[in-house]
Amino acid sequence: MILGPAFIAVGDGTSTFGRLAVEEGRIAAVLSADGPTDHPLPAGSSIAPGLIDVHTNGARDFLFNRDQGNAVAVAAAEYARVGATGFVAGVMTAPFESMLHAASEIVEAANQLEEDDPRGARCLGIHFEGPFLNPKFRRVHRNEWLIPANAARAREMVDACKGACLLVTMAPEIEGAADALRVFLENGVVCSAGHTSARYREGMLAIGLGFRSLTHAFNGMPPLDHRDPSILAAFIQDRRTLVQVICDGLHVSPVMIDILHRTLGDRIVLATDNMPPADPGYYIEGGLMRASDGTIAGSALRIDEALRNYMSYAQIPFAQAIVAATGAPAKLIAHDGEMGRISRGMRADLSFWDKEYAIIGTMVGGRFVYHSAEVAA
Repeated sequence: MILGPAFIAVGDGTSTFGRLAVEEGRIAAVLSADGPTDHPLPAGSSIAPGLIDVHTNGARDFLFNRDQGNAVAVAAAEYARVGATGFVAGVMTAPFESMLHAASEIVEAANQLEEDDPRGARCLGIHFEGPFLNPKFRRVHRNEWLIPANAARAREMVDACKGACLLVTMAPEIEGAADALRVFLENGVVCSAGHTSARYREGMLAIGLGFRSLTHAFNGMPPLDHRDPSILAAFIQDRRTLVQVICDGLHVSPVMIDILHRTLGDRIVLATDNMPPADPGYYIEGGLMRASDGTIAGSALRIDEALRNYMSYAQIPFAQAIVAATGAPAKLIAHDGEMGRISRGMRADLSFWDKEYAIIGTMVGGRFVYHSAEVAA
């Protein structure tokens, strides 16, 4: 299958103009622009790796916490429409057994969908946001459901996911965090600091222990004070880490997004923290999901919107910006050997964009799972 010609954003900050050859679900070659094609694209189109959202809580009116396995197929279809080829299902703080059950049901549904001729984005695994959080920065995570961390609970979380636990957000300063961290790291789980009161020194200690990501920068943590900097300063400074940010211009102002880009470069990961308005007491106001008391609970952001915002706020070209939604999240969850770049042998998980950078098609494993009228599938 030959696609293009089009601008091809590789996923490492570079780009070229040409055609893309796909064979047996993999990228076979990047070809010159001249030659035959099976799928011509509109003038000015771009092909990029598929987008990956590592922090999202559901889709439409379905929440992973509440609707569990039933939310997976809905999310797979919805995310494909916005160029996402993979997502990590977020399980938020709830009664501990409920969190374990939700994770197990999501993994089972994702595996079943993979077997049953998938037609959407792939659920890549589970992200536990909680229950090992600092109560002072819990935000909408209910205090009565926050519990101390320990190795036994970490093992239960890993086991519930049947090998598909990819990411855990926890506060590195809370009781038992180091013991839980060891279990997570032994099982290939990425630990992300979040909902934390940690300052710079504690952040450096956390990175030394093995934390490699920061969840929704600036949110759920102390401010980046110039005399007593927060944990964010540690994650900016240490190049072994990646920093997730909700790029809606509301959770973090556009100027701070630009400053993060200038300091972090390709270590920024765009994440939506999308929260569907599925439960009573939550409402969308001006692009933010809020609880009944006004507390920000998440965003109404889509990952393609986050990408366009990032381009605008940081004043960077598409090929550079796309790294934050492809190569960087793939690296974060250790899937960068399979996805996140356009290179020979990588999965043909692709997003197709028109000249205004709106999604016109999405391909997962070499098959179109979404396409507009402009793209013949």
